[in-house]
Amino acid sequence: MTRRARQAGFRQRWKAILHQLRQAYESGDVRSLRTLWYQGLGEPGVRWALRLFNRIYPLQAILDIADELNGRMGEEGLARASRWLLDEKVVHWRSEVPPATQAVLAHRPVVIYGNHPSLLTLFLVSSQVDRPDFRVVAASFLESFLPGFAPHAYAVELPVRDWWRQFWEGGLQRLVVVYWVTRLRPVPPKTRAKELNRDALRKSIEHVRNSGALLIAPQGWSRTTRRWYPGLGIILQALAKNPGPNPLYLVAYHEENSTDALVHAFLAGGARSRRVLDRLKRDPVKITFSQPRVLVPAELLEGSPADLVERLRRDYEEMFSCGRGPGYGPLRLKRRVYPCSAATASKPRRSAP
Repeated sequence: MTRRARQAGFRQRWKAILHQLRQAYESGDVRSLRTLWYQGLGEPGVRWALRLFNRIYPLQAILDIADELNGRMGEEGLARASRWLLDEKVVHWRSEVPPATQAVLAHRPVVIYGNHPSLLTLFLVSSQVDRPDFRVVAASFLESFLPGFAPHAYAVELPVRDWWRQFWEGGLQRLVVVYWVTRLRPVPPKTRAKELNRDALRKSIEHVRNSGALLIAPQGWSRTTRRWYPGLGIILQALAKNPGPNPLYLVAYHEENSTDALVHAFLAGGARSRRVLDRLKRDPVKITFSQPRVLVPAELLEGSPADLVERLRRDYEEMFSCGRGPGYGPLRLKRRVYPCSAATASKPRRSAP
């Protein structure tokens, strides 16, 4: 067989496996996705392509987990399914939630925001918010990949067509995710994507106004940028103008000792996974929540949504940098000092000059 014939055969087999995977994805059949992946590993040529993708990003391990995780989300709820995943795969993790924050997360209308350094963010936060009206502003491709998560999601479209930007923010591993996202589902045009994102923000605003809980990561899924997107500011300013019948709360969280490279390592298995788990014994993955604060409309309505988000970003960095490292700090808008954490709530700090 000539080289050209071999290349043509590979392209034909690759198109066939992509078509089958796309059909399974569109129907939300996680089990079929996993089955088709393993079938592809038996195809000449296709096998090496799938192994290369898996070497860069642990797609096979994710598919192995996704089927059971999806079932648990449907049967047990998002919070219990998240705790199962963390206990089963991460093993060494912990959370710090002040008692006042626990009460707000359980029953009050609340906007939860913070960093998003890894795939674990959703599950770390969800493990602490066990209520049926918890919603997440999340990437749209998750709805079909995890149908059990779809009822909790307000889907937004990510700029997946911008490959250089994705590489800058997430490296080669992110490009693998973007490749499969763009092959398994149609990517809407920019104008349509903006409409869908605005609709997700409108749903988020109405949900919190009706006493729901909402999670949003204003930094997006990025390992490099400090920039925050204005969606959080749009939501908070809309709620400040028309807050609804109940007091609204704002809670920040911070995820530590967690990166996608680390997640990749312990999902991949083998000696590298054991080394990562040994490291996590010393420095476990951790999520820390701030004390809750009631939204004050006068503070939130100053400036544009982007101005508000920039103030929140600066306050967030100070809040979780007491003592020059990940920890606690004041939440400060307009130079007002708020408690650091459950451990330091009785020790207010002097605001920065």
